[in-house]
Amino acid sequence: MGETENGYSPATHTAMNAVQAIGKGFDVNFDTRLLYCKGVTGSKIVEIDEGHGRDIYLYDQTVLPNVSRDIKNSQEPIGRLSSGVFNFNEMVEYFNKNANVSGSFPLGSFNSAFSFTGSTNINAATTKTLSMDGFYIPLAKFHLIKSPLVLQENVKRAVPTSWDPSSLSSFIENFGTHVITSVTIGGKDVIYVKQHHSSPLSTMEIKTYVQDIGNHRFSDKDSLTSSGQIKLKDKASSTGLDTGIFISQGIYPQPTSVPSLNGKEDVTVIFRRRGGDDLEQNHTQWAKTVQSSPDVIEMTFYPITALLDGVAGKEHLIRAISLYLEYKPPMEELRCFLEFQTPRIWAPIQ
Repeated sequence: MGETENGYSPATHTAMNAVQAIGKGFDVNFDTRLLYCKGVTGSKIVEIDEGHGRDIYLYDQTVLPNVSRDIKNSQEPIGRLSSGVFNFNEMVEYFNKNANVSGSFPLGSFNSAFSFTGSTNINAATTKTLSMDGFYIPLAKFHLIKSPLVLQENVKRAVPTSWDPSSLSSFIENFGTHVITSVTIGGKDVIYVKQHHSSPLSTMEIKTYVQDIGNHRFSDKDSLTSSGQIKLKDKASSTGLDTGIFISQGIYPQPTSVPSLNGKEDVTVIFRRRGGDDLEQNHTQWAKTVQSSPDVIEMTFYPITALLDGVAGKEHLIRAISLYLEYKPPMEELRCFLEFQTPRIWAPIQ
């Protein structure tokens, strides 16, 4: 199975990194990957009891030493999960609910899953329906059980007391928008289906189509592909499987086929995996590799803005984060973006 530089197995190393991420800051405009955590190793933005630790025993005799008593481990069920067929805003809400995030803005994990870039309004206007069907193998879920959460003093001191775009953008860059409250590691094999407005297919046809793709992919037969994207347009096949146009995302082997529908459709099918050996094309064989090579498959969050009671200037940070999450300017442009926002004047109504 191999070892990392510090002598731990890759699985143990991933689990330890997941535990270390609990309580860190995170920018939810980014995808749910540990590399996007804020701060240096060991730094947290909320108070966690690091003085009373204990060992946590995971699967396959994996042991995590000296884990804070404020962090609990639990086991989630393994299995297949389908979202159903949603419109754009409904799928945004579905992702947000799973991440324990309030608000109607798209998360970075949502945009990454469905390959959305650019304007949210344009993406919503050009999308008829969104669907997903996946097989999930959660091996461990680490979650913060301390309540109430309290920001570290250095984080409170960093909150600007006025509408200062430079300081506000620096705060978001340094601490993020939310606190990581749980991290689930394991593997997931998910199909994301994006139906464009030009597609005449009904909701029931899309639902059946997604189910057929999932039945084929998650069976013991050769799976379609490890990861990647297929776009189906103007296809007219009445039998079985048909070859699609593959847009490579740098993962091999490349796919060969997906189930096809009668008539003309404008549908994008995206395959994504997390965890396991992605070179294992067959789903069943891939699933066997998840224990030795897990990855982060889910995170939940708590908003920093909900932890600012009594902090001077909190209204400015709340507004800055809200604008950032809604409009999603690149981080390097955030200061300039905030400079063009008129600061609100707080005064009694005459």
